[in-house]
Amino acid sequence: MEVQIACKEWASVCAALASGRQSILLRKGGISEPTGDFRVQSNWFWLYPTFVHQKQNPLREFEWFEKGEAFKAPFGKVFFFHLAEVVEIINLTNPDLLEKIEPFHVLNRECVYSRFSYRSPGLTIVLARIYKIQEPMEIDETPFYSGCKSWVNLIAPLNAHSLSPVIPNDDFHSEVVKIKTILNS
Repeated sequence: MEVQIACKEWASVCAALASGRQSILLRKGGISEPTGDFRVQSNWFWLYPTFVHQKQNPLREFEWFEKGEAFKAPFGKVFFFHLAEVVEIINLTNPDLLEKIEPFHVLNRECVYSRFSYRSPGLTIVLARIYKIQEPMEIDETPFYSGCKSWVNLIAPLNAHSLSPVIPNDDFHSEVVKIKTILNS
């Protein structure tokens, strides 16, 4: 499968997704987003680990900051280790549910509420199935890829070989049911 789009996410969150610790992305649009909102642009995308704006204090589980360092590439390069498949997109407008989904991500409460409240109340929750690729892919990081934007259209598609899900099927489906039950309550 060839995929040409990548979603920029903190390396610490990429580490949590890659380990199976979390299966959701909590997103708000980047400063460079045309509408200011986060919109999913593809059902399959590369996780693009970024260190921009990443600090240890927005994490509830601090060890993920250090684990995210494993995704650091040499200057001018980007490594892709994982592919994500969108399972469902939920627009969360009820702030009372933010505390209930805490067990499903590594961000602290202040960070999540800040994202929720930024510009206009709401948050996009992306339930995603994460797949590890056999060998990491390395590309040049161009100026076009930089900046505070969620999505990057790669210069050329990357071919994903030998995908393996980071969470076994039954465990993943069980987690999705739990998350959807909370978000639909």
